[in-house]
Amino acid sequence: MPIEFEMAFFLYYKRNRYPFHRFAISVNRRVGSSVQRNYIKRTMKELFRNHRELMGSPHDLWVVMKSRFNHEDFDEVRKIFIGALNRID
Repeated sequence: MPIEFEMAFFLYYKRNRYPFHRFAISVNRRVGSSVQRNYIKRTMKELFRNHRELMGSPHDLWVVMKSRFNHEDFDEVRKIFIGALNRID
């Protein structure tokens, strides 16, 4: 089931049969340079790692970034992502 967030990303999720969550992220080349794309990937992975307990049952998550963000936008992206994790279960 997809969830779209106006600022930064699409979030697709599906319950899985494993005893753990799985996470994937896609960042298109149009989003920015390789340095910016890698920053986004590292940041989103860390957000998921720190907040995965918000989801009850194991899920597969796929985040598709549609715009870039930098250090100043991090707090807003974090709030949106945590809100999305809360809505999944």
